[in-house]
Amino acid sequence: MRTPEEIVELYNQRRRAAGPLHEQMRRVRELANGDVIVPLNELDRNAKASVANLLVQGLDQMSMRVASTMPSPYFPPMKEGSDRSKGNAKMRKRAMLAMWDHNKMQMKLRRRARHLLGYSQSAVVIKPDFKTLMPTWSVRNPLDTYPAPLDDPDDNLPENTIFTYRVTASFLMQNYGPDVVSQLRMGRISADTRYTMLEYVCANSIQLIVLGSDHDNMYTPAENSGLDHMLLEYIPNRTGMPLAVIANRITLDRPKGQFDGVLGMYYTRARLQALTEIAIERGIFPEEYLVARPGENPEILQVADGKAGQLGIVKGGDIQQLQLNPGYKTDTALDRLERQERLEGAIPAEFGGESATNIRTGRRGESVLAATVDYRVQEAQSTFEASLLAEDKIAIAVEKAYWGNEKKSFFMPGRSAGGESTYTPNKIWESDFHYVAYSAAGSDVNSLIIGLGQRLGTGLMSKESAREADPLISDPDLEHDRIIAEGVESALLSSIQQQAAQPDGPYQPEDLAYLTKLVLQEDVPLYEAVRRTDQRARDRQASMAEAGAPETMPGLAMPGMGAEMQAAPPMAPGGPPPMDQLLAQLGG
Repeated sequence: MRTPEEIVELYNQRRRAAGPLHEQMRRVRELANGDVIVPLNELDRNAKASVANLLVQGLDQMSMRVASTMPSPYFPPMKEGSDRSKGNAKMRKRAMLAMWDHNKMQMKLRRRARHLLGYSQSAVVIKPDFKTLMPTWSVRNPLDTYPAPLDDPDDNLPENTIFTYRVTASFLMQNYGPDVVSQLRMGRISADTRYTMLEYVCANSIQLIVLGSDHDNMYTPAENSGLDHMLLEYIPNRTGMPLAVIANRITLDRPKGQFDGVLGMYYTRARLQALTEIAIERGIFPEEYLVARPGENPEILQVADGKAGQLGIVKGGDIQQLQLNPGYKTDTALDRLERQERLEGAIPAEFGGESATNIRTGRRGESVLAATVDYRVQEAQSTFEASLLAEDKIAIAVEKAYWGNEKKSFFMPGRSAGGESTYTPNKIWESDFHYVAYSAAGSDVNSLIIGLGQRLGTGLMSKESAREADPLISDPDLEHDRIIAEGVESALLSSIQQQAAQPDGPYQPEDLAYLTKLVLQEDVPLYEAVRRTDQRARDRQASMAEAGAPETMPGLAMPGMGAEMQAAPPMAPGGPPPMDQLLAQLGG
């Protein structure tokens, strides 16, 4: 266990070490948020850049493509050939998918994709939620994340991580009482004064520490007195695993976002565009000079006003206008800078709904776009595969550590088994061994569907594999059952239509009308309606009515087709029917 003093010292060391990296992240954030100011004296102080922000376009497009498809967890059976083991493996997968659905994993992956591509890092913490009794994923800002250094750059599970965030003085006093005010160095406080919180996460505990205000010579001794940090909470970690996972973009030797190289080009392009605007404005409102004639003293008698139609009057001199030309190379330079930004950040024109002038066919456009995007999307998705695998193992450890013997239920709308399932974590989580994989890493949702259709058409893929790879199909087993049910229902309906079209068929008008009533009015499934109609016909055919009764008449049906009841034999006068009639009825 680390003491609060050691944690604060670790925080200061890591903050100094991460200073250049975080400064680059802040520059990317400012450009992505549109907070860049063009430093020109002749522009308005609040002037913003007036050129297209290609970084935002590339970041959004790449991130949406990375998160357009969801990976799938696969839990193999622990014992091959055992139905019970297969059932547990299926339950483990459904329980993990329920956790993902509960945490809105697809939305979180969209934000994490932006962090990974823009900041080169994606941080997440998995904690137990005692309200929902489920592990909860919490996405953290890489600018506020300080993980322990790792020897392996591909390792995404640091030994410990420090997260920071800011809270107000009123929040501290409301949640932690007056002890904070009496012990912590608060400085000159107001309700909105903010303080830095450190959240230290490791395999043994979660510690929450608040840092006091900085020492200031302008403060009174009472305001400068108190602790420079204070431990607010200490929570043991029952899982024995680090709860933070840090996914890193693959680079050479230091973290680098995909769009770090476009910053200087963007600033140059924005500055050149601003200078062009200044020149255009001066061309519209040119500078005028009063030039004296030889031997004369020039004087302006009346100032010209073009808007009002007023002529200017000059005595003893001439008015000369200084026309400015923005430069014949300005447009070329702007276009060249934009092209360099697109090449550096891999931002093709197709991201903005345009196409290069040298692309003539759709196939060529797809090839250019694929060469620019596909491999970057594949690498980002592979990074998330490894990260989600580690996160799932932490979530399993959280379930077993905090709710191991409790029965839990989850509801997955649209899935098999009625959507609701109940399980006990210690029973189904026999092992946390599993895989997490995208069905086709590097493909977005559009190209994935097209590829699946092509493979099905050529016979290279089974329909079961296609259902598992399709992101729109959440439960392949349920989809398989639905396809079979629809096929059988279609065959049943075709059989009914064919038999009903025949006058001597089994479906007579009265039976067909009853079947239609069950389906349309009572909303009975077709298979149940056929069963009830068949049972009704059997009961009618096995019953008898007096000869000449309406029930013995065929009605709209053909005689002898089963639409009428049997006629009872006539009774002998004064007694039962003769024996030969009874034997005839029995077929004797």
